[in-house]
Amino acid sequence: MNERSVQHTTFVIERTYGASPARVFAAWANPEAKAQWFPKADEFDFRVGGREFNRGTHEGVTYTYDAHYQDIVPDQRIAYTYIMDRDETRISVSVTTVEFQKSATGTRLIYTEQGAFFDGEDKPEYREQGTKSFLDALDAVLQRERMPEESKH
Repeated sequence: MNERSVQHTTFVIERTYGASPARVFAAWANPEAKAQWFPKADEFDFRVGGREFNRGTHEGVTYTYDAHYQDIVPDQRIAYTYIMDRDETRISVSVTTVEFQKSATGTRLIYTEQGAFFDGEDKPEYREQGTKSFLDALDAVLQRERMPEESKH
């Protein structure tokens, strides 16, 4: 039998976006908007108790992301739990909170993830780096779609 292990970690990523909290929140809540910066979901039910699910293959390996929304406060907070599998192997389980706070230049987003990473199959630093890349992609989308009234700020 293989040695089993679990690595627990918490990481926090903060970003400031030049868009209103309502626009940044909508980029998470609307499936078409979210697909511009995060892998397109096979299932997207954005409500408390709802599910976001996608499965994709990269270099012959199938990855599964299966999230369940636990708390949603429009324009303020999203809390969800999710699992990640690689093929048939569970590689992590996480609890994530995304906060949207009004700032002088738009929105301060605070992303907090608490994860359990199993058997060395995934590493917290890989997840944090991947999340930073997604949040950078979100910034690029928001900048590209900047509304005229927001560009005055």
